[in-house]
Amino acid sequence: MQEHLLGILADFSEQTGKSPDELVAGCFLRKKDTGDLFISTKARQAINEAISEFVAKKGWTGRDAVANGNVVRGFLIHNGILIQGGAWTG
Repeated sequence: MQEHLLGILADFSEQTGKSPDELVAGCFLRKKDTGDLFISTKARQAINEAISEFVAKKGWTGRDAVANGNVVRGFLIHNGILIQGGAWTG
């Protein structure tokens, strides 16, 4: 199971041309005046769109589309990036 999950993340990383660390880092910006990190809304939206494109290119539909897209989202959430996708209601 873990190999399957890591494979999905690796495929997404390959599609974006960014390592998993770069995917996470790209979602953060730094305030000029304080140097504090914060999550970029635009970057979150862009990565969520990239996940949707990834799922479509893979040809996943229905439950598989939601579950596999949420594998990538779960990785991002685990790394401090609040990101939401669809829920399977079928």
